[in-house]
Amino acid sequence: MHCLLWIAGLLMAWTTTAVSGQQNPTITFITKELVADIGGTVELKCSVQFVKDFPVMWIRLPDTPLSFRGSRIVPDNRYSVRYDESSMTFLLQIQDLQESDEGKYQCQVQVTSTNKVTAEVELAIRRPPVISDDSTRDLIVGRGEDVSLFCNASGNPHPKVSWRRQGNAILPTGGAISHGTDLKILDIQKEHRGTYICTADNAVGNGDRRAINVRVEFSPLIRVPRDRVGQALFYDRELECVVDAFPAPQVEWIFDGRKIVTDQHYEVSAFSVANEATEMKLRIKNIQKKQFGTYQCIASNKLGSATGKVELYESTRVVGDYNDRNLFAVTTHPMDTTRKTLALGLTGAAASVIPAASSISSFFLCLFLALF
Repeated sequence: MHCLLWIAGLLMAWTTTAVSGQQNPTITFITKELVADIGGTVELKCSVQFVKDFPVMWIRLPDTPLSFRGSRIVPDNRYSVRYDESSMTFLLQIQDLQESDEGKYQCQVQVTSTNKVTAEVELAIRRPPVISDDSTRDLIVGRGEDVSLFCNASGNPHPKVSWRRQGNAILPTGGAISHGTDLKILDIQKEHRGTYICTADNAVGNGDRRAINVRVEFSPLIRVPRDRVGQALFYDRELECVVDAFPAPQVEWIFDGRKIVTDQHYEVSAFSVANEATEMKLRIKNIQKKQFGTYQCIASNKLGSATGKVELYESTRVVGDYNDRNLFAVTTHPMDTTRKTLALGLTGAAASVIPAASSISSFFLCLFLALF
């Protein structure tokens, strides 16, 4: 304000001493609109014809004077001003550009205290994209709902916004990429759950991105990899069911009308797998006759429940499973010593073939001595 009052005083003094008959000045050239990067340097030019004895100013609109008669009056050292007499051009240079430097600059020639000639140039600062906080955040929705994801981004030039799914999975709208600030998913299903990535880019910097995790609530679904498994008596066997649900369900194994818990006969375990799925396992230890039958895997959450069934039946073949070191042992009746027993990893069974092998060796030794 003090600066403006000082300049106004100078202009009033100039008006009283202006040379009569002086031809009015004309701005013949002004720099066109400029676009520059943060940290860069720009130079604004204003050429004035018949400028002699008329003061010229650069003003940052709306009301910040920067120079007067070719001299800098703003205290910011990033600004510098010079006058090229040969071309009658007033130059304003701005170094180390900041975002706040964006705006309109006016070249002003004061003819009288009430009459002036002006021209303006707009300076735009390139800015990398920034995704605003009013964009969609992580969502939990119900299956069958219509969902709209929104991604608002600012920057200069105005950034382009695109969507994709994590892992480049197909979007519910089709294709791998969708363009625009909104992504609409109609009748959302559990297959549409996952992470959606919004990307904003305007070729300035590295762009900006936001990951939005969309979770879909649905009642449990159960998949049984093997609904019938066999095992011999006195060996371990593992049953399995895979439960898919959100919110996370309660899961239990039922046999013969009672809930199974981990004890000396059973071991219950659960493992998280892809998305909302849980892998439920039941290890039956040292199987007894009464443990053969149908086992139920039951899962329930606030939206409903589901049941899977696995039948465990008696087998004469010992079947190995994921944690059994004595894999694929094939046995015959233990009292039959005249037949070979193949037992991989079972050292006690292997000993039963030694007497038969010893008798055969003695026969061939006697035959050899009789011949020679």
